[in-house]
Amino acid sequence: MDSTAEIISATLGLSSELLIRTVPIVVIGVLLAEILIALRITDRIASVAYPVTTFSHLPRECGASFLLAFISPQAADAMLVDYYQKGMIGKGELVVAALINSFPSVVMHWRYLIPVYVPLLGVFGLIYFAILMVIGFLKTGIVMMAGRMLLPGVPASGPPERPSRRALSPREAIRASFGPTARTLRRILGIMIPTLVVVAFLIEAGVFDAVAAYLEGASRLFPIPPEGLAIIAAKFGSYIAAASLASGLLAAGEISGRDIVITLLVANLLTSVVTYLRWLGSFYIAIFGPKRGTEIMLLSVALQDGLLLVAIFLLAWLW
Repeated sequence: MDSTAEIISATLGLSSELLIRTVPIVVIGVLLAEILIALRITDRIASVAYPVTTFSHLPRECGASFLLAFISPQAADAMLVDYYQKGMIGKGELVVAALINSFPSVVMHWRYLIPVYVPLLGVFGLIYFAILMVIGFLKTGIVMMAGRMLLPGVPASGPPERPSRRALSPREAIRASFGPTARTLRRILGIMIPTLVVVAFLIEAGVFDAVAAYLEGASRLFPIPPEGLAIIAAKFGSYIAAASLASGLLAAGEISGRDIVITLLVANLLTSVVTYLRWLGSFYIAIFGPKRGTEIMLLSVALQDGLLLVAIFLLAWLW
């Protein structure tokens, strides 16, 4: 009885933390989308991302979302949902744009990878980072090509708006966006809040820890030395712990630089599954809804980890 009460109490605490961390960002994303629509400056902003959206056969609205993803992926995807619910983009455009929006988060890995992995592992830390960047580029390229092949050549951007007598000022645009923002948020938050509570419960109940333990055991299926198993185990706890342990083993001559890189890639592959289930899964489902969020998450996982798996075995064979 006590353990059940502890789990419920911990679930309430964690779900509150997740909601505090996520909801404001989603609100900002939806509000920003509405302000851009009210000001009718989507074309000017999206022109920076014109090559990406044009090649992928995406409407111009997706360009603004792609640029916002470099700052906040959650806000960017909330913007896509807002466009979709207004009929400005279709289901196909939503899925392709959401997958492309995952690229900026890959690029921004430098913020925590380089300050830790390069000082500790030197050139091998740089190689590890470079491989992750290449995989991110390849994943985005595949999605862009799929969009070009599967989406209409000249995508519709939704029904044209009636011309106004005069352009809205920023203050007027903000005021005009409040109503549509509230309506969109009611739909999004109606799914997001219960989803995050369920995810918090699964975390506190130890479901994801059990998955992590199983995947840690699966590391023996990959071409890594026995010393690498400890690095993978450490990666499930912290990327800093994994880098520190790898640095110590490398300095002691217990493991080669080649094996360090391959082991870190295997650790990234295995821990990414838990990461997607624990955080990104709840994020995708909370924003896009259970059905479409699961679809986007599975496509993202399949592309990312499929390319990572190929890279691991190619490096083991060629290096």
